[in-house]
Amino acid sequence: MKHFSLILAALFTFSAYAGDLTSEMDALGANRDLMKKARAIDPENRMRVVQNREVDRHWRLEIGLDLGIAAGGDPYLDSTMLGGQVDLHINPRWSIGGRFYNINNSLNSEGKKVFDEAKARENAGDKTGTVPGLDGAKNKVLAVINWYPIYGKMSIFDAGISQFDLYLLGGAGTTKLNSGYNEALITAGIGAGVWLTKHISTRLEARWEGYKDHPYRGADSNLKRDVNETILAGTIGFLL
Repeated sequence: MKHFSLILAALFTFSAYAGDLTSEMDALGANRDLMKKARAIDPENRMRVVQNREVDRHWRLEIGLDLGIAAGGDPYLDSTMLGGQVDLHINPRWSIGGRFYNINNSLNSEGKKVFDEAKARENAGDKTGTVPGLDGAKNKVLAVINWYPIYGKMSIFDAGISQFDLYLLGGAGTTKLNSGYNEALITAGIGAGVWLTKHISTRLEARWEGYKDHPYRGADSNLKRDVNETILAGTIGFLL
């Protein structure tokens, strides 16, 4: 009897700390029967309930706008990316898609220092120094496959329940370089997708990309260098 009283007290304590139930729950799957039972325990409080998947992703098309930054590639360049993506959701576990990025490259502080020093040597008549070759990417085209093994729901600022998925991705494509070469590109990474409503999505990805560039000139212009970049990208999308 003592244990039963402790369990009952714990249940009432849990109910007392439950958050408000808002009308937005209907958009992402409130269980009305369970809500009635929760209210019967303590009618003065309302409980937020997280249930089944409510965003249907069987043969649905998702389109999105991407913004990203690259790190760990050329040590003298800062690179930002703007592009779009299209994903076909076969089911809630798998999707395939394509992505295109335009890339803007600019000298970082280290790059400016190196090139300013080289310019100063040249102005002083010293032609023995060299400057590093640069061959940043101009654009990238990728085909990817996504696997969503982990699913859940969460409350965003107590305004409603949103569905999220953690996923793995892999893909391949090409990158066009400033030198004019097109090189093969492979990628792999992880991401989180949050479905704010049944039609609006957001994504945050961290992935590795590997390809080769051509930073050398003259007789060595055909020599290639391995480039390994870490890409951080955010997406706002619409599920058709």
